Amino acid sequence: MADVPCRVSPILLTFALGVPLLFAAPEAEYEIGPSDVLRIVVLGQPEMSGDFTVEPDGILNFPLLAKVKVSEMTPTEVEKKLTAMLQDGYLKKPQISVLVKEYRSQRVFVTGAVQRSGPYALKGDRSLFGLLADMGSLGADVGKEVIVTRAPRKPSPPRLAEMMPEGVPDRGDPPPQPVPTPEVIRVSLQELDSSNAGKSLILRAGDTITIPQAPQVYISGHVARPGPYRYVEGMTILQVVNLAGGVTERGSSGRLKAVRVVDGKKTEAKVELTDPVQPEDMIVVPERFF
Repeated sequence: MADVPCRVSPILLTFALGVPLLFAAPEAEYEIGPSDVLRIVVLGQPEMSGDFTVEPDGILNFPLLAKVKVSEMTPTEVEKKLTAMLQDGYLKKPQISVLVKEYRSQRVFVTGAVQRSGPYALKGDRSLFGLLADMGSLGADVGKEVIVTRAPRKPSPPRLAEMMPEGVPDRGDPPPQPVPTPEVIRVSLQELDSSNAGKSLILRAGDTITIPQAPQVYISGHVARPGPYRYVEGMTILQVVNLAGGVTERGSSGRLKAVRVVDGKKTEAKVELTDPVQPEDMIVVPERFF
């Protein structure tokens, strides 16, 4: 496939029009899970401070205390638990800080035009910026945006008494509630000098990050290099033919056809070299008459 100049920087992001710049910070009530890495600091006790990985059974192996159950607890709750345990015969008034360094128990799913699709563990600040940086170069064939799809939070079911008008007796099951739709966030990938926008989008466990492939155009028939080529807005049939190495001696540039989908149906139309090409067009260069 020939290269069309279109460089993409994987970690320089700006938000598409209409998408708010700021997003909520990581949830303060995050529940710690297996494989999460906790950064624990006990003031004045360097031998008790450092990074600790939660075991698969939710246990934290901590100096002096040995096995401490921390799964399904928030960092604040772990701070209180460790403080109480260390006060019981070990330290006087210990001051402890607990932060989640790596959110390994929380995963997102990456799909699309990437070298390795599948689950990725969230790390550090859980930002889209950080995830793309961990993934490395996205290559030249990705599109102009990244799409984040996340399931809506499940609302607490309303109580029946709250849904019934006052004085109306309960006559059965509550009416069905509308099904919430997934939230879709689109992020534009652009090559800029600097950007912090990607750091503001905090990913959640279960998010699906889709990196679409750039639109393609295809050319077949009597050209030197038939195949797919990256679509560039405004490009013409002639430019596609040139990218494909030009028409061969046996080809005809006067009877070109474009096969494209219109309203869900495949159509075929005669085109000229000066006509603009559309994304996903198939340009056919026929054999010339002798």
